[in-house]
Amino acid sequence: MAAYEVKNIAVKSLLKNVPVVFGILGAVIGLFTFFLFPTEIARDLAFGAKFLSWIIFVVLYTGIMFVGVALVAWLYNWVVGKMGGIIINIEQREEE
Repeated sequence: MAAYEVKNIAVKSLLKNVPVVFGILGAVIGLFTFFLFPTEIARDLAFGAKFLSWIIFVVLYTGIMFVGVALVAWLYNWVVGKMGGIIINIEQREEE
C-alpha cells in the first residue's frame, strides 16, 4: 500500500478548471430558476428580462464560487504549512 500526502493545491491550476465547471453549473441552475421552474418574481418577467437575469446570474455565480474555491485552496495551503497535509493510502488491486 502506497501512502501519499497532499501538501499543496496549485491555485493557478484552479484558474483553468473552476470557472468552466461553475459556469456550466450556474447555467443549469439559472435555467431552472428563470425558465423551467421560475420563482414567483421571475414568472412575471418578459423573456428578454429573464434572459438578461440568467446571464447576470451565471456570471455572478461563477465569480463568487471561483473566489470561494480560491480562498479555500489558499486556506488549505496555509493550514498544511502549519500542520501537515492529508494522507491518502492507495492500494493497487487486480482486475476481476
